[in-house]
Amino acid sequence: MMDPYLPVIALGGLALLLVLCLPLAGVQKLVLELSAWGLRLALVALLAAAAYLWFHPGDLPAQVADPANTFLSNFPGLRGAVPDPGTPYFGACVAACVVIVLLPVLAVLDVSRKLAGWRLRRLRALAVAPPVVAPAPAPAVYRVNRRAAADALAEAHKPYRAS
Repeated sequence: MMDPYLPVIALGGLALLLVLCLPLAGVQKLVLELSAWGLRLALVALLAAAAYLWFHPGDLPAQVADPANTFLSNFPGLRGAVPDPGTPYFGACVAACVVIVLLPVLAVLDVSRKLAGWRLRRLRALAVAPPVVAPAPAPAVYRVNRRAAADALAEAHKPYRAS
């Protein structure tokens, strides 16, 4: 027998996903915040798992330790770059490869997250507004006393005479 609340939960989930897809600055900031924190927590958990495998390399799952497994056979370049499964360095090397690949994604999420919200609305307003051009200042006109300038140059070019 089907649960009578299951269709309501499914439709509520779809409505929530619809709201999250709307181009609202607050919603976009929330999605970016949750994505950045989720990725950051996943990377920290991966590094913690690598630290655990450093001290307990025997606890590596059998699917990963098996030479004919699907994990390392799908990545032949990774097979030659990481130590053998079961060594303390295996977890650290695999975690480092994954973290290095995902760090730029985390940086993009952090920068986007900082720009989202009220800053995004401000940037959009600046992009739509016509540019404000300040009037150019009038050129300054200076009266030059040519006689005084010529006297100053002549005095500067006189040879120095010791008295």
